[in-house]
Amino acid sequence: MLVRELIASMDHWDKAGIWAYSSNTLRLLFPESERAMLKALARHERAGLIVHVARGLYANPRARSMPPDVLSALVPFLRPWDFNYLSLESALSEAGWLSQIPSRLTLMTTGRSQTFETSYGTVEFVHTAQRPDKLRDDLVFDARRNLAVATLARALRDLKRVGRNLDLVDTHGSQHFSTHA
Repeated sequence: MLVRELIASMDHWDKAGIWAYSSNTLRLLFPESERAMLKALARHERAGLIVHVARGLYANPRARSMPPDVLSALVPFLRPWDFNYLSLESALSEAGWLSQIPSRLTLMTTGRSQTFETSYGTVEFVHTAQRPDKLRDDLVFDARRNLAVATLARALRDLKRVGRNLDLVDTHGSQHFSTHA
């Protein structure tokens, strides 16, 4: 695909609010062979026209529709079939309960545990056997990020349940929460 064709296509999709693309979506733009598509994508990536975010996922760096919190917005692309919610260090840090800012976005997931090193930062999914319907009272939906976020008590329980380091947690403000897993 020529540069001008790629830019025109991505601009068209951007107007429709689409800023990230799976490999399957990009195959529609590149009717050539798989090998030719990957070669063209690598060339366009070197030119800065497209960003390789993670395996099978690309983003338009020029997209006006790209959300301010790109890392959170990548969650449904990275794990489209699993139930995910922001928890652990990320949720506790946002509430001021950690003495440091985490170096990654941490989420609980009904899928398998996995870490994604993306162009926009690291996203870590930690498996939970908890059923989503049992977590309803422990989650708050963040419409800005289009993502469920654990309450502080839930995030602390999750942190303990998965055996994470509790040394950085400021438990002074958390004494009134039940933290039994």
